Amino acid sequence: MSTIVIVDRFLGDSRRQQIWDYLDQPGWKHGAYSASGPDAPRYFYKHFAGYQQHGLEDRDANAIADELAMTAPPIAEVWQELLRKPLRHQLLSRCYANRMPSGVGGGVHLDSNLKEHLTAIYYPQAKWNADHGGETLFFNRAATEVIKAVVPRPDRLVIFPGNIPHAARPIYGGAENAARITLMFKTLGRRA
Repeated sequence: MSTIVIVDRFLGDSRRQQIWDYLDQPGWKHGAYSASGPDAPRYFYKHFAGYQQHGLEDRDANAIADELAMTAPPIAEVWQELLRKPLRHQLLSRCYANRMPSGVGGGVHLDSNLKEHLTAIYYPQAKWNADHGGETLFFNRAATEVIKAVVPRPDRLVIFPGNIPHAARPIYGGAENAARITLMFKTLGRRA
């Protein structure tokens, strides 16, 4: 995959609501960040399965999907849906959710140095519009120009190679629940 793929109406409104309700529960931890340095903005996260710090951890990539099924069954169902078509033959490396309160965004970063490692971001909000912000911005290799902006529409999925620089932009007042919640699935490439 060398492009950014957008899939609208990925789960349908009923399942989207189930995922939102599942994610919008207590249990968020604070301290996630997507840019380096001591001043990087921190936000809330929930880790469901897979690598937590880096890809050098001693993990069995084949067991990460099983871990997800045990820790977060509704999220594992979304992973199974991803395997049916858009991420067919991919191995799950990590699954987590981010919750960025109003005014907090992420820094420009890569998810991987390898184009075979894909990232899928799911947006479970019920309502959204461009005035709320919260876009995922994609940049050229030098991170000097925006090449695509994806508005977090309800039930939208975006899939992209992990070596594309990207950043989450903050949301602004008026957005539902004043938080940008996203669900991430990162893969290690194709399985045999």
